[in-house]
Amino acid sequence: MKFYFKNILMKIILVVLTLFNFSYTYAEECGLVVHGSDMMKFDTNEIHINKNCEKFVVNLKHSGNLPVNAMGHNIVFLESNNLQKVISKINMSHGIENGFMPEMDEILFKSKMIGGGEETTLELDPNVFISGKEYIFICSFPGHFALMKGKLNI
Repeated sequence: MKFYFKNILMKIILVVLTLFNFSYTYAEECGLVVHGSDMMKFDTNEIHINKNCEKFVVNLKHSGNLPVNAMGHNIVFLESNNLQKVISKINMSHGIENGFMPEMDEILFKSKMIGGGEETTLELDPNVFISGKEYIFICSFPGHFALMKGKLNI
């Protein structure tokens, strides 16, 4: 009998914890925080966007200490098959204020470049992303895209 009540109590606790976790996930499903560091890494290599969101907010935080001109980070969203075309255009001559890139139709969304301790917010329109296509995100500071990239799931 004692085991029976203990078993029921455990099930109730699991259900309550699951409900709390669901509420937290639901509240965060239309946005997330991504950290970039002085180690040239994002803290995630995958972002999930719910197509039911009217907008999806990415808050990029630079958790390092180096200034923007030495170790700047941004986040750029594009279709996977456009990666080579986009990275071939990354050049210091385009300026840090432009993310070292020219204006290109292949760039769907691009945040501003930030340095250590800074943060920026980028709003994405999920309707821009077409189901069935593959999308990625990168940092466009010259050379960073080799390590700072990830997959975007719609």
